[in-house]
Order: sequence, then structure tokens, then C-alpha cells
Amino acid sequence: MSGIEILIGDHQGIYIPQQFAMYHEDMDNVSAEDMEILKTGPDHEHYWEAWDSVLQNATATHNGNVWRLYQDGDLFAVCYELMTDQEYKDFFGEER
Repeated sequence: MSGIEILIGDHQGIYIPQQFAMYHEDMDNVSAEDMEILKTGPDHEHYWEAWDSVLQNATATHNGNVWRLYQDGDLFAVCYELMTDQEYKDFFGEER
């Protein structure tokens, strides 16, 4: 099992946060207020602040493994513990 899963492709552009909020409500450490702001879309004055907060804090635990968000164009869920050293290097461009 890989420690990297793509959630939303970069073709969604500025709507990635909105799409995330609409379809991934099962994340921990995310405020309901931030999710509601994201659902309203990029015209909300606090959209990007809310998205930054979600990217920095969101986690999900599946089968005892903690997953976090990472965005570099596409939006990914990453589990550092499940990533091999080579996956980590290929994905982040640096050694662990």
C-alpha cells in the first residue's frame, strides 16, 4: 500500500478547496466554520485563509494510519509512515 493518494486533480484550479469541502467532510482537526467558508467558493473573503488552515491541520486516521493533506498542483493525502524512503524522495524531492 502506498502512502500517497491523489484526492483532487489540479484541473479543478481555484475550486480544489471547495471540492474538498464538499466531498471530504470526514477529516479531523478542521473547523466546521472553515469547511462552510470553503463550500461557498473562492468569492468568500476568507476562502484562502480557511484553505490554508485546513491544509495545515487536517488529518484522517484509517486503519491506525494518520493521513495529512499536501498540495502541489494536485491535492494529495499522504501518510508518512506508509511511504517508503524512495517514495518520499520521489514525491518531496529530498531524503527523509
